[in-house]
Amino acid sequence: MDLSTTTPNARVAKVAISTPLATLPESNVLRFICPGETEDPETILKRQLTRKSEKYTSQRREILRAVLVTHEHFDADWLCQQMKRVDAKASKATVYRTLKVLCECGLIREVFRGEHGAYYEHIYGHAHHEHMICLSCGKVIEFISRRLEQIQDEACRAHGFHAVRHHLQVFGYCADCHPCKAAFPPLTPKA
Repeated sequence: MDLSTTTPNARVAKVAISTPLATLPESNVLRFICPGETEDPETILKRQLTRKSEKYTSQRREILRAVLVTHEHFDADWLCQQMKRVDAKASKATVYRTLKVLCECGLIREVFRGEHGAYYEHIYGHAHHEHMICLSCGKVIEFISRRLEQIQDEACRAHGFHAVRHHLQVFGYCADCHPCKAAFPPLTPKA
């Protein structure tokens, strides 16, 4: 699966997972508080860096901005290219360290690992969703399943487990890449 490109992974089939950040000018994404959130992304990152006794630098601000304005999956190499494009002078080490901090504070998450490393997405202001990943072409299909969420909640309650987060990844073949090229018949809802 080769997902190394100069832009974020273009093989993503998005579901209706919209965020108000998608409609904002780039200059406003750092300070915008999405519905359902209590703080803006910049404040969240600054607080996490303070906890770790690390500094909030202009390079980290540009990394955060680049992450928030893309609504596709991306890897560290793409992010490094974005930093060069805006002349942010962020080293590869700074990019990797900042990605780790952004994951820790819940602004982004690792979606999957490909041949070239981890791929991420920003989750600030987005509805929780899962991923299906094609092993042939690398297409990533995002989906929301209330039924899966309900099953997870029931399992956690049954075991007295308090979940903090989860992420489901389903690996297989998309309709275009499946060897028999046959589409599954649509599911009929149970009465």
